[in-house]
Amino acid sequence: MSRKELFEKVAMEQIIGVVRENSVAAAESVAEAFAGNGIRILEVTLTTPEAFGLIARFADKYAPLGVVIAAGTTRSTNDAAQARRAGAQIIVSPHTDVSVIEYANEHDLLCVAGAGTATEIIRAWEAGCDIVKVFPALYLGGPDYIRTLRGPIRDVPMLAGGPVPLDTIESYLDAGCMAVNLGASLAVPDLVNTEQWEEIGRRALLATSIIQSRNVAIAADSYVH
Repeated sequence: MSRKELFEKVAMEQIIGVVRENSVAAAESVAEAFAGNGIRILEVTLTTPEAFGLIARFADKYAPLGVVIAAGTTRSTNDAAQARRAGAQIIVSPHTDVSVIEYANEHDLLCVAGAGTATEIIRAWEAGCDIVKVFPALYLGGPDYIRTLRGPIRDVPMLAGGPVPLDTIESYLDAGCMAVNLGASLAVPDLVNTEQWEEIGRRALLATSIIQSRNVAIAADSYVH
């Protein structure tokens, strides 16, 4: 996909499922629970063991389902290059690194750069990223913080970086985020530790259902008016 198509994919899906686990086996099970229950963008963080190998396997395995793979916690151009070679099409960083943004742009990868303050957000956007991840959104003020930022900064696409509790998904979208990162709110550590993959899948299905219900309500409201 081109950057434009990837951007449209994020805008349509509105959820990026984050796979950040302590073992390869857990990461594979979490990814299966996510992809099997409607999440169509999987972000494998580079803090996960054998992350590049997982990216390659997930890109092959889940592409037929329409799943796009992102590389999270990308902190250098070397990280970005290895992720691209493994099959990642989206580069996600917790911070803003101009060299990472430039690398992503040169290779037609969607770039999501992390930022917190208004100054950081605008600098990330002006550096050329496609989406700014407001991170960590919850601890910066949650949906109210996003809503306040969107007052003067209306032209920058924003994503709410985790943790994002499930009951705040709609609030973040209503506040002006185009999408949300969902990781530990789906793959709750206690559930991972006890290998409750079906429950994690149920939570993923709940999250995608929240998005679908909201979009149906918006479409119906638009039709009425």
